[in-house]
Amino acid sequence: MINLTILLNLFFLLLVPTYAILGGYVYTEGTNFYIDGYKIYFSGTNTYYLHSSQNERVDLALEVSAKHNIQVVRAWAFCDLKVCGDKQFVKFENGKAVFLEDNMEAIDYFIAAASQRNIRLVLGFTNNWTDYGGMDEWVKGYGGKYHDDFYTNTDIRKAFKSYIKLLITRINRHTNIRYSDDPTIFSWQLANEPRCGNGPSGLPQSGKCTPEVITEWANDISSYIKELDPNHLVSVGCEGFGLEAPEGSKGLYAYKYDEGTDFEALTALPNIDYNTYHYYPIPWGMKDLVSHTKDWIESHQAVGKKLNKPVVFEEWGLEIPTDCSKEERIQYYKTWTKQILDADVPMNMFWYTVGEDYYGTDKYIIKEDELVAAIDPFTNAMMEKSEYKLKTKSIGRTDLPSIYWKVDGCGDLWSTCSNIPTQQGNKCCCHGCQCVSHDDLYAQCKPRAPDYRNSTIPDTVVIESLPGGSSNPKKTTTSESFATSNNSCFSMALGFSCCEGNKIVYTDDDGDWGYENGEWCGIIKGNNECFSTKLGYKCCSSCTDVIYIDNDGQWGLENDNWCGIADKCNLSGSAESCVGLNLGYPCCSSCNIAYSDETGNWGIENNEWCSIKNSC
Repeated sequence: MINLTILLNLFFLLLVPTYAILGGYVYTEGTNFYIDGYKIYFSGTNTYYLHSSQNERVDLALEVSAKHNIQVVRAWAFCDLKVCGDKQFVKFENGKAVFLEDNMEAIDYFIAAASQRNIRLVLGFTNNWTDYGGMDEWVKGYGGKYHDDFYTNTDIRKAFKSYIKLLITRINRHTNIRYSDDPTIFSWQLANEPRCGNGPSGLPQSGKCTPEVITEWANDISSYIKELDPNHLVSVGCEGFGLEAPEGSKGLYAYKYDEGTDFEALTALPNIDYNTYHYYPIPWGMKDLVSHTKDWIESHQAVGKKLNKPVVFEEWGLEIPTDCSKEERIQYYKTWTKQILDADVPMNMFWYTVGEDYYGTDKYIIKEDELVAAIDPFTNAMMEKSEYKLKTKSIGRTDLPSIYWKVDGCGDLWSTCSNIPTQQGNKCCCHGCQCVSHDDLYAQCKPRAPDYRNSTIPDTVVIESLPGGSSNPKKTTTSESFATSNNSCFSMALGFSCCEGNKIVYTDDDGDWGYENGEWCGIIKGNNECFSTKLGYKCCSSCTDVIYIDNDGQWGLENDNWCGIADKCNLSGSAESCVGLNLGYPCCSSCNIAYSDETGNWGIENNEWCSIKNSC
């Protein structure tokens, strides 16, 4: 009997981590963003609530971005109120900030979940507004009176820096990667919409706050972040207030300096890599939704060109039906995204997308039909402008071994299970569970120990660069590809397809990897090869004479060592062909069975393991 649980555990050690995002850190050159030498235009969104959500809600929200190829999501990395419950990260006791590090696993999760989908994250450290706590909560916690004390009180600033350091140096409990080493993070953001005040619902202003006050604070905080983490970009998160208005928009509120921000001064700060601007025209008195929008975009992009830095259109939206009808909003969004493309904006992030479970009364939410009508064409156009077509991945559930969910046809937590023929029970357990034997007669589905327990941080983090990128330079060549009967190659075990054509546009130095249709692929060299040699393991000497063979027929155990099953051992060409025939198991009689494992190779039929047919 194959011990699938043990074998799957070994796979987590042997294979490339599934949480590793594709490509290195985002960096800037001039007014553009780059990854591994490629200039990339990003289509993004805001989904602020990931930090305060259960795992299922996080997955539903990120799947929306993944399905629509939205590559960047902006979210909060703070929660300072008791109502946050087990998602509260900071509380204030006796005039001091107390950091609740265990609760920060909520941030760990959504970073890992985004990484698996090739989605990058803009993470904000605090909020100008009272939602989830924010600046006012820090001020009250340290005995202050005014909203702008947050920028000037030395004790608050010191404590806020401690929180920033805690996050940047935090080790993700799901991926075992330090935040500062994780290219999933697009940028750190000082705050959401910093201003001198935050309206009638918040603390009053002191009357002493000026643009110079906020600029000095931003300079100090951004410099501190760069000292801790030179790998990642730093942005402000401001709304773009305070700059010279073009002729058609003179006198409009949003261009004034009254809220305490100077857009050009903030953009010019040495440790601000790019700046941001937002846009809510109706509340801000911008009534011409075409010409005023064009002015707003172009005036901010002009500052970026002047200072040779990227400027990002980070939040914008219309509320329905207050501002306009849904049909009108779609047309306005089409017009605005055309203006964004014409102005060569390097990244756009609208407000906002959510999972279906979050649909409610908020009239800014962009649902599926509007995404298809207004956002998808824009995202495609941004991709066409890019030198590398960075794609997201829709995966349904985030696949972390320590995360629990029920699996149809498998035992639930604490139920009996079977590792060997003498044990009674289910032959598989829930995700996040493992079948643990007590003796030859009894085994039980128990929680899988999270990877991070008693683990150590690696000395270096392996980052998978974009194919042909400057951080992974390769020679541009062509290579012959040899097809086999089942068209298999070593890369399939690593989550990459085999190269399809006989001529590969690009290969690496040793001829194992090719580049085809904008994706890495494995070079097919012949059916006597096996993928494991690339991982430091020999090929198995026999197709069948091995002690163990894993559940997808790729790994065997021979002479007490793991070995890779050669490509020639895989069967094909028959409607009844399946991986299990090599292993002494029958093919499943139907493609529609009660349970299929995560690889899609194994099912359970008549309470026995069977192998999914290749034709399925």
